[in-house]
Amino acid sequence: MDGHDDRDPDRKSAGLSGFARAMRAAEPYVQASWSLAGGVALGVLAGYYADRWLGTSPWLLIAGACLGMAAGIYAFVKAVLDVERRKARR
Repeated sequence: MDGHDDRDPDRKSAGLSGFARAMRAAEPYVQASWSLAGGVALGVLAGYYADRWLGTSPWLLIAGACLGMAAGIYAFVKAVLDVERRKARR
């Protein structure tokens, strides 16, 4: 073994352009924002279909949107804090 760790992000990005390095650095934050959007979308869809099924329009849609926002914000904050923790360990 030559002592190099292939999991080292600095070593992996050594041959990349500045734009590619920036995209690689932004990727965890993009994933975190998609978890926020996905949580909201899932809550809204679940509420919409539950309202159609039970005939309670618009209450379950509103409840689903609120729960989706809460879950999405939780997932977003958790993902960003995890990324920041990993950056601090380097």
